[in-house]
Amino acid sequence: MSRLFLPLFSAFLFSWAVSVQTHAQCDNADYTVQASNFSYEPNLLSIEVGQSVAFVNMGGYHDVNGEINSLTGSPYNNPEDFYLNPISGNSSGVCIGVVSFDLPGTYTYDCSIGNHAAYGMVASISVEMNEALGGCTYDFACNFNSDASFDDGSCEITSCVLQGDITGDGAVAVDDLLVLLSTFGQTL
Repeated sequence: MSRLFLPLFSAFLFSWAVSVQTHAQCDNADYTVQASNFSYEPNLLSIEVGQSVAFVNMGGYHDVNGEINSLTGSPYNNPEDFYLNPISGNSSGVCIGVVSFDLPGTYTYDCSIGNHAAYGMVASISVEMNEALGGCTYDFACNFNSDASFDDGSCEITSCVLQGDITGDGAVAVDDLLVLLSTFGQTL
């Protein structure tokens, strides 16, 4: 009995660990698309450049094919090709994978398993440029950008060359004035 129990328990533990690890990969994505019942939900998604989409299989055996149209055999001509290997899903959800979209445009994809695409398992993602401009919003920083709509953490304060900072210590102080006065009236 114990000879049978140990291998079964080990197999269960391994499959649970792989499921937890695989599902954890999907937890950090910006958006989630669920695959099940010959469909992707949502089947139309709009995101911004640089955002990621997790694909979670809620049942059946599905892949995510953003390379070749399974119905026509022609390339999708997406801004970038992407493909996630097929995996079996369950009602808890199994992470197929995560894709980051770094180029703007429309990405079409389908499930290339069997006739899934013919049954309607086709979807698209519209990736748009972020209209907001990031930059340094601190007006006292060297690289202040008055056009920035949000602070992106790029402010440079300590590397500024201040007018009047003759000694280069990052501050305009009495010692700068003394250096200036010591050269006052000298000629070449």
